[in-house]
Amino acid sequence: MGSRHVQVKRDYCVTFDLWETLFIDRHELDHERDRMRYEGLHQVLSSLDIEIPLDDLRGAYEESAHQFQSIWRRNESISATDQIRLIIREATRNAVDLPKDPSAVDMLQNAYVDPLFKFPPKLNDEAMATLEGMRGRVRKLGLISNTGRSPGAALRKLMGRYEILPFFDVTIFSDEVGCRKPDKRIFEAAVAQLGSNPARTIHIGDDPEADIWGAKQFGMRALLFDYPVPEGFKRVPTSLFALSRVDRRVPDSEIEPDARITSLKEALAFIDSVS
Repeated sequence: MGSRHVQVKRDYCVTFDLWETLFIDRHELDHERDRMRYEGLHQVLSSLDIEIPLDDLRGAYEESAHQFQSIWRRNESISATDQIRLIIREATRNAVDLPKDPSAVDMLQNAYVDPLFKFPPKLNDEAMATLEGMRGRVRKLGLISNTGRSPGAALRKLMGRYEILPFFDVTIFSDEVGCRKPDKRIFEAAVAQLGSNPARTIHIGDDPEADIWGAKQFGMRALLFDYPVPEGFKRVPTSLFALSRVDRRVPDSEIEPDARITSLKEALAFIDSVS
């Protein structure tokens, strides 16, 4: 092991984005999760004697991405339960709503959420080393993540399976706080729970608008993990990843990160350089 002294920046906290920063997804996995979700909903509904044609559920599922986009444009979030309700109502032209029985709702939620664990995104190869390096450099670590179809509770569980959850003092997910990046309220919640202040908190993420512009509007420093949208996602018009990147409200000219990194471990050198 090297003996280079690392100065601990005790006055600083660092927050990370999750998707396409610590977790790296692939279109093929996302496609399989989509298929499992609407097929799983169909199976559960059939077991409850609620017959909705599979093709109708598939179409409603695909259409729901555009409805989510409209909600996200207001920087609002939508729970997994409400997503399922929206899909069922869309598939039946509002003729059917969620079952009243809580156990039936639980079955539907499991069918909707469990595909995350069947086809999980991979952990960024540099995530573990970067988080370990950060622990020796800063006071606390936080996570600020927008959610899509997978709720924060499930994402924490997956983080636990990848053994990165213990690194974080605070984990903030949009479906739990009711607002999304770049809304300053989600950054404010994270900084408050970390016991820090914006000027002493550095955010790292891949989305120029949500992560960089959002953090800097709140007075934080921000590092852009320069991760382009993979071609597989670009080719799918209902991909939540692609939709979140094409629906830009802030011009690129107004987005200026404090640094751009192409390797997650480059963030450690940036931390070493701050005063």
